[in-house]
Amino acid sequence: MKYTQIRLWFAVAVAVIAAAIADPLVEAASNAGCFGRGAFTDHSNLDVLPALFCGAALVACYVALRVRRELMRASSCALRTRVGRLLPIIVATQIAVLYAMETLEQLTVAGHVMGGAIWLGGPAWFSLPVHAAVAVVVAYALARLTQVCARTTLRVIRHLRALAMRALHTPAPLALRRRATISLRCSVPVACRIGNRAPPVALA
Repeated sequence: MKYTQIRLWFAVAVAVIAAAIADPLVEAASNAGCFGRGAFTDHSNLDVLPALFCGAALVACYVALRVRRELMRASSCALRTRVGRLLPIIVATQIAVLYAMETLEQLTVAGHVMGGAIWLGGPAWFSLPVHAAVAVVVAYALARLTQVCARTTLRVIRHLRALAMRALHTPAPLALRRRATISLRCSVPVACRIGNRAPPVALA
């Protein structure tokens, strides 16, 4: 898979997680009456947990794709995600994800789409900047987190691969050699002087 395609996985993951984080923040401000008594929310956050789980799954897929690409390239460093270039795509995808989340939630809770800008969770002048700010924070945080995870995973895989290769190329242990039998009958010449006689050969 090409690097551009892998980065799109990251953009979608950030968009989903950022939407799941920013949406309840905006709706909390609206429900607290910060913008008057207008109908800004559907008073439900059923879409947050599924979106977070989906975002976490996308992050895991992204890390797996990065690790796979690095293993195929036999490179020593993990890919670096250039967040700045992805921010416009991330924010646009985040708004689309937010609309889909809120529409499905309204259909589940109310049985119909409520219409208007209720899917934003608050006034546009407040909701859109908050979502964009959360997207920036989540993007840089996830870029750092996924980089650490990818590098750690690569080190573990390469370490296990090295251990496996070492085990395959290690020669079988040599058979134990039989100890040489020591014969006590072996004669060893020992020169000794007994009296005035010539040194005989003594058995040790």
